[in-house]
Amino acid sequence: MYSMSTYIAVPDPITPQWLTAVLHRSGVLRQGEVQAVEQQMTGAFNSHTSRLILHYSADTPRDLPAHLILKQNIQAAWGREAGAEEAKFYNLVASLPEYPAGIVPCYSAAYDPQSQNSYLLLQDLSATHQPPVTRDQQISFVEGVPPDHYIEAVTDTLAQIHAYWWDHALLGTDRFDIGYWSRNRERFELYLARLCNSWDQLIAAEQAWFPDNLRALYEHLFVDLPRHWEQYLEPRFRTQTNLTLIHGDAYFANFLCPKPGEDGGTYLLDWQSPTVDLGGYDLVNLCATFWTPEQRHANRREETILRRYHSVLQQHGVQNYAWNDLITDYQTGLIFWLLMPVQDGADGSAKDYWWPKMQCLVAAFRDWHCEDLLRA
Repeated sequence: MYSMSTYIAVPDPITPQWLTAVLHRSGVLRQGEVQAVEQQMTGAFNSHTSRLILHYSADTPRDLPAHLILKQNIQAAWGREAGAEEAKFYNLVASLPEYPAGIVPCYSAAYDPQSQNSYLLLQDLSATHQPPVTRDQQISFVEGVPPDHYIEAVTDTLAQIHAYWWDHALLGTDRFDIGYWSRNRERFELYLARLCNSWDQLIAAEQAWFPDNLRALYEHLFVDLPRHWEQYLEPRFRTQTNLTLIHGDAYFANFLCPKPGEDGGTYLLDWQSPTVDLGGYDLVNLCATFWTPEQRHANRREETILRRYHSVLQQHGVQNYAWNDLITDYQTGLIFWLLMPVQDGADGSAKDYWWPKMQCLVAAFRDWHCEDLLRA
């Protein structure tokens, strides 16, 4: 795409002069200027995001984008960190010899270390694309399963992105965080201590009704997890074998697919926490976090996704990664994500969010015999 620009403080409201300066600095606007701009907020919950309609002077080239998405961080600490990570991601992507498939074209990405603010100017695909399901549909479970053609498009896109970054030379640099919770013993032990503390908080608050069998499952998990890390994860990260760049929040609601009657690719949005890790973690987002057992099992939906994903990896050059390797990574992803509702509950999320999520993940954990892997 285009070269990224240095940070230019964002006015409120957005002005034509600011857009002219940003697009000129990034190399998009080489002649002419933005004369007027219309701004419409989108209501995104994890950022300040708006649609921009640009009107250019007569001397600008006709192929310039007339519709853009402006994404700015929120001021919470996690929002500033997420914005910085996403700007860094798009800057890196712009520097690659070939722009990867599945990533929305970005016209400018910048971060200011002093204010810790960031912004992105992305192509607006809202006229031709839509998410397979909305976030509300996803977490409600009622309409959380997209049509099959959307599932196939999302699976293919995720596999292509993972294949692009599979054991990529840049993953061994300091560009991305490696092994969010598992890259070395110190990192793992800190993470485990935090989760144990969160578990104690959750049980203290919910023990009056929390099922005994589920409590036993979690307590066994905390006991068995160190051995699993030593036997499976430690050698994986030490040798950096079969790792890729994962999204970390790869739910169906974070994808954009072509609307009926429209052509084009499928895209994965919100690159706020890219991490070098196991591809199976992103697959659990798709298949288990907000799907009931009935939804996963219907027409062998879950297995079909995993097999399609593995096939696309192979088609795009991933070698020495067998079907059984993928299943083990998927099981490890289920082990990791099973801990997330604990953290959600301890952090104050509503029970009607973390409890159904926990039930879905526990069911998948049991279906895939993850306890056997933990105790192997």
